[in-house]
Amino acid sequence: MSQDSPSPIDDNAGADGPRKVGFRERIAHFTWAEFACTQSTGGIAIMLSLTPYQFHGLQTAGVVVFILNLVLIVILCTLMLIRFVLHPRTIKHSFVNPPEPYFFGSFWLSIATSIICMERFGVPHTGPWLVVTIRVLFWMYAAGTLIFTTAIWVVLSSKSPIKLLEMNPAMFLMIYNTMLTGTVASGIVQSQPPVQRLPIIVAGITYQGLGWIVSVVLMAWFVGSLMENGLGQPDQRPGLFIPVGSAGFAIVTIIGCARAIPQGYAYFATHPQGKEILVVLADWTSIFLWLFAFWLFGVAFLVNLPTMIPIRNGRLQPRMRFTLSWWGMIFPNVGFVIATGYIGEQLQSSAIKWVATVMTILQFAVWLLDMCLHLKALVTGQIMWPGRDEDVPKS
Repeated sequence: MSQDSPSPIDDNAGADGPRKVGFRERIAHFTWAEFACTQSTGGIAIMLSLTPYQFHGLQTAGVVVFILNLVLIVILCTLMLIRFVLHPRTIKHSFVNPPEPYFFGSFWLSIATSIICMERFGVPHTGPWLVVTIRVLFWMYAAGTLIFTTAIWVVLSSKSPIKLLEMNPAMFLMIYNTMLTGTVASGIVQSQPPVQRLPIIVAGITYQGLGWIVSVVLMAWFVGSLMENGLGQPDQRPGLFIPVGSAGFAIVTIIGCARAIPQGYAYFATHPQGKEILVVLADWTSIFLWLFAFWLFGVAFLVNLPTMIPIRNGRLQPRMRFTLSWWGMIFPNVGFVIATGYIGEQLQSSAIKWVATVMTILQFAVWLLDMCLHLKALVTGQIMWPGRDEDVPKS
């Protein structure tokens, strides 16, 4: 996702081959970008639970992925704590030296997907206490992300200003964490009582509005950066999928919140036709946005296809090494997949729902690929290695 980071092949090699790097030195290069794995894994669990055409065992698979994600979050948080204890100077560095600060949003997004998973997989099997817990977590998340998003833009503007046409796609993560407050709202609100439901819906729509408007501003810089600087290094190009999430998660939020409006309560008691009107508006606004998400997906796909599957002289010769930018192919596209399924359900279209189901299967396969390549990259030193991670400052 970082177009600013170099892509060294073996900048730590000596005359006798690559030098050995111990755990203490490697943990110094454990960055917030690692949480791109958990934000994506949590998204996969949600996607499995919302697939339009369910089959036996799919919900169980979602539960397994959710539990795996909780374990991964604990492991990653522990490793980040170890990094800060062993290398205290990296605490400040991680928040003021791009591109790493952009990825702190991935930590918040990992929390967001966990809250939605608690609703999807926990509430049906527990008592009302979990409904209250989720509501409290939602408001804590909303407050925390708004404070972070406001502060991080001020900090980066004063400490590490960048040129507009040198934008890194990972900058979207700094607003996605706040925008996902709307997605969390749409995901948890159905189980909330009416007196709590309406405030959550209102908060979700307002946060989505903030996220969408800032994303549109960033989109102009993003397109300008592509036109000015080109496509970037091949192993960083999967990050070009990140903007897809702006429209995808907007669709999920507005349809989800419209569905959950409490009929005949408060404002909607005074305006009894309000829910039906808003549902129709949500449906057609979502259709309006869907092709924009598809266009962004198509651009990123066509950019990455030649480097992922290059064929020379009849032989497959990949030219990309794994970087954490590969997780950009998962989380934003999860929003696109879920949005497609929502539109199919609202239009009662079997064809669209089947398309969303096929998209789910393909997205799950890419997630499995990323998990395997991520593990291999850790073992072989392609990541968490001096000069190869998002803690490398921009040039």
